[in-house]
Amino acid sequence: MKVAVLGGGFAGLAAAIDLQERRHEVVLLERRGVLGGRATSYRDAVSGEDVDNGTHLMVGAYTATRDLMRRAGAEDMLLVQDNLRIDYRDDRGLSSLRCPPLTAPLHLLAGIAGLRLPWRARVSALRLFLAARLGKPPVGLTLDAYLAKTGQSPEARRLLWNPLATAILNESPERASALLFYNVFREAFFESRHASCLMFLRQGLGRLADQLARYFVQRGGVLWRRALAEGLELEGGRVRGVRVSRRAETRDEIRRGTPARPETMAVDAVVAAVPWHAVPELLPEEARGERPFADLPRLGATAILSVEVWLDRVVVDHVMLGLRDEEMEWVFDKGRLFGRTGPPQHLAFIVSAARRILSRPNAELVAAAESALRRYFPPATITRSLVLREPEATFAARPENEALRPGPVTPIGGLYLAGDWTDTGLPATIEGAVRSGFRAAACVEEQAALAGLTERSSVEGLRLQHR
Repeated sequence: MKVAVLGGGFAGLAAAIDLQERRHEVVLLERRGVLGGRATSYRDAVSGEDVDNGTHLMVGAYTATRDLMRRAGAEDMLLVQDNLRIDYRDDRGLSSLRCPPLTAPLHLLAGIAGLRLPWRARVSALRLFLAARLGKPPVGLTLDAYLAKTGQSPEARRLLWNPLATAILNESPERASALLFYNVFREAFFESRHASCLMFLRQGLGRLADQLARYFVQRGGVLWRRALAEGLELEGGRVRGVRVSRRAETRDEIRRGTPARPETMAVDAVVAAVPWHAVPELLPEEARGERPFADLPRLGATAILSVEVWLDRVVVDHVMLGLRDEEMEWVFDKGRLFGRTGPPQHLAFIVSAARRILSRPNAELVAAAESALRRYFPPATITRSLVLREPEATFAARPENEALRPGPVTPIGGLYLAGDWTDTGLPATIEGAVRSGFRAAACVEEQAALAGLTERSSVEGLRLQHR
């Protein structure tokens, strides 16, 4: 079958690779020149280092992501913890959630026992463990309501669950879906101790996306960059083609002002791995009002903000630190992750669910990062800074949106959906995106198998008539 995959993010890359490995003729279309979608990076012209559009943290439970990286020979890009460790900094100094090599979930219980928390918070944390292990899924609840229902003390929420949940869900606890937190919690902490270990990329997200694309192309896949899918051609309720505007791709073409080349690609199936709000724009007007397409704009969006700074000396001595009671919630030593330990120190300060500060001037946001540095670390001078805003970094992970997230199959024959916003049971993560891509590819394969069965039945019928 000839399949067009629309969108070169991790969902699209996963679907394209899986389909190509199943021996389909696959064309991957990306409207921009860079791959990775809402999880990408670029090379900083001054420092020469990769800058992510928001540092994405991964855990050992990302089995689909690791499988995709293994296929593409990209596992050496990962820095994986042997045991879960998360370090926090506050006015009392350093505190660590350090889990010993015990069977899950005992490893996390032991880690929480050693974390600097009031005893009341540790006892209430045990209640959450029991609720997540033995209780019913918290369908329809906000995380705030679920934490109250499971008896979590204010200290446990402020010092432990709220920072973790906000980073995982990219949503504040009073708005966030408890079910998504519950699902992540069970996958990460009940399967095995390795499932909860943090995984960091040694290079920018865009480098990983490029490696996946190279693997896809080397195996015979076709990649079109700067190819804007403008709409789908339907016939008899099925997808028959994709209208594409292929814009100048090479530097020479861009410099010469080469105009876009419109064309229509005939296809047997399409995997739309574009953002949720872009799907209806691909469809004819009469199809946009049908479910699930009409519901997609209601998924909303939540922002992530990053402040990248370069310091004249090394003052942060951890790969990742949670900053309690600070506007800048997490800081990552990107230079260390990328294999460089000396000055200038490249730090990334991350704020999840960042709608509250997104409109503030860059100077104020850099000042907030500088304030956190002065509060917790030895003196250092910021020699350079960048502010990156992603207003639509993820769909809004709220309870009311769970019913709006569609599966891969649509009412239009041959059209399948993929993306971290589809019904994966997970929040908007790279793992959710990859799983959705694999699921969409499996649906295309099922369509191909049914078509092959129908074709064989028709041939056998003709043979019988001839006899």
